[in-house]
Amino acid sequence: MIETNNKVDYIFYTNGTPNTYKIKLILLELEKKHGITFESRNIDITKKENYSDEFVKINPNKKVPAIVDQTGEKPFIVFESVSILIYLAQKYNIFIPDFKTNPHENSDVITWSVWQAANLGPAFGQFFHFSYFSPKVEEYSLHRFNNEAQRVLRLLDDRLSVSPYIGGKEYSIADIASAGWLLYLNFVPFYNATKQRFPNIFKWLDLIGQRDAVKQVNQSISEGFKSFNAAGIRSLFTNDPELINAKAPIGIENVVLKYD
Repeated sequence: MIETNNKVDYIFYTNGTPNTYKIKLILLELEKKHGITFESRNIDITKKENYSDEFVKINPNKKVPAIVDQTGEKPFIVFESVSILIYLAQKYNIFIPDFKTNPHENSDVITWSVWQAANLGPAFGQFFHFSYFSPKVEEYSLHRFNNEAQRVLRLLDDRLSVSPYIGGKEYSIADIASAGWLLYLNFVPFYNATKQRFPNIFKWLDLIGQRDAVKQVNQSISEGFKSFNAAGIRSLFTNDPELINAKAPIGIENVVLKYD
């Protein structure tokens, strides 16, 4: 039996990570524009709460984000971040062009949203894992995912040189999908991503940064750095106390990554 809360429209399963920030962004926008209500429920992966019987009923893939839509006759579950974005955008007719009247624009937005989930997210996530959470250095993996991160950043910067927003002329779920990951660049130059190397991405970050929802998520990201628990996450991959408490994978200082 799924634990519900009839006092809110949506239950949002989160843990303050890039993919969940996508959903926080759209929920905050819907809260402002449509008056929806939602409750956030944190899933602590360091305690393996994502493997609990209750959460597996929400998402058999055992990952966040997920939502429970309580606005209908029965609760309805949606998981996978881009699937949630498309579901909410279509339900409220917001941040996605209507297919019947603008099929090409609709396709562009969905394409760039899916592109994020298939390319940017995996490249960034894997590089971040092998840079911070892998107990020991994996040199091949670091080079592999650094190269892929550079590729997608360059591709996106090129895209934003000809379009103000990722999906087209208007802010859309394509922007929200990538913002979940790219907003971190406002604080730390992960992937050696700087204004000098990717000026169009940072111009876009300034543009979307004017939105109230983005400002709130930027604040959440800033606060998240203060409680970041790398050791807790690293403990999921090793039982060795020395490796768990290391500040970075042992031997990473000897890896020299290449940037264009």
